[in-house]
Amino acid sequence: MHLGFRAFLIALVCIPPVAAQQAANTPPEQRCVLAGRVTNALTGEPVKKANVRLMRSFTGGPPPDARASGNQGYSGSSDPDGNFRIENVEPGDYYLSGTRTGFLNTQYGAKKPMQAGTVLTLRPGQQMADVPLALTPQAVMTGKVVDADGDPVNGASVQVLAQQWFRGKIRYMPRNNTNTNDLGEYRLANLSPGKYYVSAQKGNNYVSPNGPEPPVSGKPDIRPVRTFYPGSTTFDSATAIDVKAGQDLSGIDIRMQSAQTYHVRGKVVGSLLETDRQNLSVSLSERNESFPMFLHNPGMVAKDQTFEIAGVAPGSYNLTAFVAEGKMRVMATEPVDVGAADVNDVVVTMVPPGSLTGVVKIEGTPQAGTPAANVQSAHVNLTPAEPMQMFFGGGNNQVASDGTFAIQNVTPGKFFVSVNAPPGTYVKAITFGQTDVNGKELDFGAGASGEIDVVLRYGTAEVDGNVQTASVATGDSSSIQSSVYLVPDPPNADESGIRFVNGGASFSIKNVPPGKYRAYAFESVEYGTMQNPDFQKEIESRSVEVEVKENEKKQIQLSLISADDLAQTLAKLGLDSR
Repeated sequence: MHLGFRAFLIALVCIPPVAAQQAANTPPEQRCVLAGRVTNALTGEPVKKANVRLMRSFTGGPPPDARASGNQGYSGSSDPDGNFRIENVEPGDYYLSGTRTGFLNTQYGAKKPMQAGTVLTLRPGQQMADVPLALTPQAVMTGKVVDADGDPVNGASVQVLAQQWFRGKIRYMPRNNTNTNDLGEYRLANLSPGKYYVSAQKGNNYVSPNGPEPPVSGKPDIRPVRTFYPGSTTFDSATAIDVKAGQDLSGIDIRMQSAQTYHVRGKVVGSLLETDRQNLSVSLSERNESFPMFLHNPGMVAKDQTFEIAGVAPGSYNLTAFVAEGKMRVMATEPVDVGAADVNDVVVTMVPPGSLTGVVKIEGTPQAGTPAANVQSAHVNLTPAEPMQMFFGGGNNQVASDGTFAIQNVTPGKFFVSVNAPPGTYVKAITFGQTDVNGKELDFGAGASGEIDVVLRYGTAEVDGNVQTASVATGDSSSIQSSVYLVPDPPNADESGIRFVNGGASFSIKNVPPGKYRAYAFESVEYGTMQNPDFQKEIESRSVEVEVKENEKKQIQLSLISADDLAQTLAKLGLDSR
């Protein structure tokens, strides 16, 4: 899935409020400096005015997200020669990233743009220099949308879809979108290397005072329908486009198709505030888990809470009603099947958002010579269990000094509870009521309420080791680039608990919860791929079994799984067919 960084320029040296408070407790002589140079990954030329961000890392879990890490970071900018320097940095583990107009968000040590990079460890008083940060130039796609007669289609919505892993399954998610001009032309920028599908859709299909004209009674309602490049109404017949780094692709023209369409009418019922009624919208999405996205633009519901959606092609859909006003996220979904006639009297029942409270406790004592963990640096998150839920979110709350937390405005749906534990601690237990919910799905379809108890414990382990390849039996191993993963054995029910680090011929994974794991070293692999149970089973023989106890430090040796081996395995499982 893609990274949550929003790098920005504040000054050559910047300490955001959260980081400044922590650094104030660190003696000046123990604060660190990180300096390096930003370059163009394709040409090697320096990149000036790049926004450089140094942000606290997770403890070996999924790729970092600014919201979940409390925005603990530092920012800087590159000079005309591409050089940057960030001072007054608190010792710790960080991810370094850079952004610049015309370039993709790239992390230090990442195999590809928009992926997690290598953790940089700054020790007290360290001055780390000559850190290379290579930014990949964006790709751009241009083309035209025309109708069956070859005439330009003005105001068509053009969307590019990219393959993305979500909890071990492949999804096709929107990566970018734009509208055509009066000549039918479009331009899609900020594309990273990869395989894409492009679709075009005409306008808002909702019947409203300002919407499209209703069809003439008794005549077929023929309208433009979503069309994939170059001119297919189904994804299975669409043509994929391979995009290279920095590529300028032109002539990606779409001939939009028209078809007989129908209306979907109904009413939204349930517990709603007056402000909710004023901002109530409905939309349709295909009932296809590979496409967790809205098919139509959202349309407003009338004052009497009725709605009418025009221009719906035959198919299976989910009709979603929602309110997105401020922090309010209310959602209800009803399946709708459209055949060869209008669908009437659909009833969608809204459920108001809920709230959860809880307490985080820490057991045990820290290792000798290490400070006690700050419970306030823990975060309790509700992670959506279904792709569509990602559009509405779940909840994320920092813990108070007494260990309490509250998650407000929880949208009805299915979630997993995840906790970002402070360094040196691991999640021992998560309970909801009297039930163990660590790695298990919670269904809040009828509304969220109750208390979550989280128990953290001191005693994380560390797994260090070396990576070998068949071609580097002896001699220089500096050319080895690796992504090392620890996967719980057996895997957790929600495929969580995977630890990883990007590195070279050697690696170190810290803050590992005690338990049994299978360790792998890849030349490059996406985090979501490792959550696929079929993939885990297929490559199990390439792993090394590891078991660590509290406070244990273990050394292992791994053989590198090449990119070619990975591609062959994915092809065998049919996971790279689109």
